[in-house]
Amino acid sequence: MGGGTSIWASPEWKSDPRNVYSRQLAYTATTIALAGCAYGFDQGNIGGVLTLPTFKLAFGLDKLSEDTADARAGNIAALMAAGGAAGALISAPFADFLGRKWSMMLYGFIYLLGCAFQEIAHLEIFYAGRFLAGMAIGSMSSGAPQFLSENSPKAVRGSMTCLYNLMIITALSLAFWTNYGVPRWKNVANTENLQWKLALGTQIIPGAFIFCMLPFVVETPRALIARGKREQGLMNLGYMEVCAQVDAEQEHAVGRNYWLVIKDIIYVPSNMRRFFLASMLFLFHKFTGTDSLNYFAPEIFTMIGESKGSQALLTTGVYGVVKLATTIIYVVPIVDRVGRRVPLLIGATLQATSMLYIALYVRFGKPDAGGGTEAGGIVGIVWIYIYAFGWSFGHSVACYVVAAEIFPSRIRSFCMGCWGTFLLYAVLTYIGVVFIFFCTPEMKGRSIESMDDLFQHSIWTMYKRAYPREEGKVRHDVGEIFHEEGKVQSDEEKSGGNVQVEKI
Repeated sequence: MGGGTSIWASPEWKSDPRNVYSRQLAYTATTIALAGCAYGFDQGNIGGVLTLPTFKLAFGLDKLSEDTADARAGNIAALMAAGGAAGALISAPFADFLGRKWSMMLYGFIYLLGCAFQEIAHLEIFYAGRFLAGMAIGSMSSGAPQFLSENSPKAVRGSMTCLYNLMIITALSLAFWTNYGVPRWKNVANTENLQWKLALGTQIIPGAFIFCMLPFVVETPRALIARGKREQGLMNLGYMEVCAQVDAEQEHAVGRNYWLVIKDIIYVPSNMRRFFLASMLFLFHKFTGTDSLNYFAPEIFTMIGESKGSQALLTTGVYGVVKLATTIIYVVPIVDRVGRRVPLLIGATLQATSMLYIALYVRFGKPDAGGGTEAGGIVGIVWIYIYAFGWSFGHSVACYVVAAEIFPSRIRSFCMGCWGTFLLYAVLTYIGVVFIFFCTPEMKGRSIESMDDLFQHSIWTMYKRAYPREEGKVRHDVGEIFHEEGKVQSDEEKSGGNVQVEKI
């Protein structure tokens, strides 16, 4: 079933050197895993903060039309995604040239700076803070699992790598409950900025811990050995097999040029297979729709009938607790005991079934949004909790663990950077631009009938016919009829209307 075996269930770990399972290992795992809190707090926090009257007044949302206010709120959320894409792009070169440890220090500093900017009631500065925090989150989302994987003994590698995801879910759950508690403050004036500042300020706490704890973390041995620091690398983990593996990879292709890394991925079949596997896992990870559910959970619960306001927020808080409890179960006895594959299959099936029920209930049950939860809506809430269970057992963690494990050291940073938070969205959208250029013709000015002629040609040659000539705006046989009729009409006009024409 894949994976190793858990140290809680198997004596396999006893064959490892005693100094491997040390306080230093626990300290490193705790410090790096805290990076997940940054992503979790943002996912859970911002949706609730945007609804606070104090926040709306501070940033002028209360004075705008509904559409304009929604657009501004969308910009606030989107800047985190934009920063995440940029951060994921820079994560690989920083990880390789600064090392895993000091690159994480840099990300931590950027994150704290971004959080500080978000405590200022000035729109442009707040925008900058969202972007900077997004950069740090995007970088850490690829750097943290890689760091944990490279520092882990194989007997517990799955569990240690999953700690990053566990911290995401922990922070997400805490943010949900913060959203539930903060609006219930009494006697809060709309001009009181402290309310939304405290709600957002919780994300500074794990960032500060990371930044203060990182100087005492050891660098990953694989990164040290790959950079020629063999003795220090061996001291950090004590594994001779790491040296042998890195030596073999370095002999295969010497140098740190990223063009060589890309060639390694494209031209080495085993690397391309790994890249394809990771790509598909992350693609399905995003397609499950969990980000949308996290950001808009209260609205989704309201959509299936839950009462608006505190009741929907309470239900959302329980949703976060379910995700957290299930993730703990997965990290401790499952991922290294059972493996990665079977839990992913089971979890994804539960997610799909849950979404199928919600889709059918909304379509045919036609629940009254916010009007009270009927029997079908209660079942829907249960299915959303089952969705959380399946997510935590599957797509929540499996893609990060697999991607952190399967790539050789030489290309690991680059490949992990490709799957950073939000970068996949950017890459897919750019691919969409290329697809549109080659495969999507202009429809303006064409008749519906002319489509028959247009799609007789290959879809990949549509760019050659993107803009139609006059004769291409109608179907060719219809065009011939119009041409003949026009010719006949012209001849009739010239001859005074005495020309006899056989009808077509």
